[in-house]
Amino acid sequence: MASIFVIDDDKAIRELLQESLEADNHSITTLSSAELAIHAIKTEEPDIILLDINLPGMSGFEFLKIVKTKYAHIPIVMITSNTDVDSAIKAMKLGASDYIQKPFNVDELSLIINKILDLRYKDDHIAYLQNEEKQFHGFGEIIGNSSSIKAIFNTIQQLAGSARTTVLIRGETGTGKELVARAIHANSKRSDKPFVEINCSAFHEHLLEAELFGYEAGAFTGANHRKRGLLELAHKGTFFLDEIGDMALALQAKILKVIEKKTFRRVGGIREIEVDTRIISATSRNLEEKIAQGEFREDLFYRLDVATIDIPPLRERIEDVLLIADHFLKIYNKEFKKNIKSLREDVKTLLLKHNWPGNVRELKNVIERAVLFEKSNQLTTKSITIPERNAINCLDLLNNADNLQIPADGFSLQELEKVLIQKALLQTGGNKTEAAKILNISRETLKYRLKKHEIPRSLKETHISVN
Repeated sequence: MASIFVIDDDKAIRELLQESLEADNHSITTLSSAELAIHAIKTEEPDIILLDINLPGMSGFEFLKIVKTKYAHIPIVMITSNTDVDSAIKAMKLGASDYIQKPFNVDELSLIINKILDLRYKDDHIAYLQNEEKQFHGFGEIIGNSSSIKAIFNTIQQLAGSARTTVLIRGETGTGKELVARAIHANSKRSDKPFVEINCSAFHEHLLEAELFGYEAGAFTGANHRKRGLLELAHKGTFFLDEIGDMALALQAKILKVIEKKTFRRVGGIREIEVDTRIISATSRNLEEKIAQGEFREDLFYRLDVATIDIPPLRERIEDVLLIADHFLKIYNKEFKKNIKSLREDVKTLLLKHNWPGNVRELKNVIERAVLFEKSNQLTTKSITIPERNAINCLDLLNNADNLQIPADGFSLQELEKVLIQKALLQTGGNKTEAAKILNISRETLKYRLKKHEIPRSLKETHISVN
């Protein structure tokens, strides 16, 4: 659906075009002169303008020149008589997108409009891709041979068979949630259409709203012209909402409307825009806890959670570590023009021992740096940089389990959790972000558990009664 200005001094032509184009679900504004159109375009920029060349007062040519100077992005289709082909050619040279002759065929006009809209969507999507900051460096597939990854492969294949089912991907940061989303899209019937993504934690609420839905000219300071939102770019394709658990409640309500009604409004707009896109979301947060805290809408959760994929952390599929490391070794050999043939045995031992709190992303970075600095034809421990505090496998802590004595009258896991949180806060000087990191949980989860266990927020008020 598009918003279209019809500018013609012939009332019969305006009414004919309005009736036929509204039948195609377009929003039509009819105007009898170029002067009226100049005024109207300042209030609402149309997606397309149908413009009669021969107008009273300001001519179609004069209007075309003005619009192409101030609103070059708006396509204009010229309406001309069948004896005035030279004028149509002149208009094309001045920037018109196409022309149609009177008396015109409505079906032909519909084809012209659809062609323009398709080109507009493609151009916008190309611009979006060119402005992406991410570089994938060949990391375009999910690597693994563990049973958990094989199960995810099977789920992806099943979900790819549906073009509409919403999917929620859950997993820690760095596990590859975006890759799973791309794999679903690439194997679906929407694969030839855009895959558009946004990280909800990367934008302030109002900026995120403008990015998602776009905005009309004059919607806020600096909005000098209409901008299409990412949702429009994802029309017929897939829209990936990464870290949706960080989205503000007000925006959650609007995303819920998109899922339920397939419509939205641009910021500052009054027109409902239809969109056909598959919604895939991802989160590293515990959404159930956020619902309990009143920070996430329960109705949205159930709309997103039609199909769920849980990606295990790398430490829980340790058998995939060397396979993934070899994958990145090949990638960075090619990028850095190296010929490192393999990992030395001591390197393999080191990689398998590490707990990988940053998951696949951390392993990728470790191998990238190692390949860059390695001088031999094997990857050695001299090139591997892993922070010492993370180099101990959490399973090592359980090796001393034989020394633990559980009282005969029972033991409170809740009290143990409370003590560990207090210890972490003391160890980090009260820094909740750092405490959450060493406990391997999110900061939001830590805040929830502080409240749950009634642990004082101030470090000075924290007392630990257990050694």
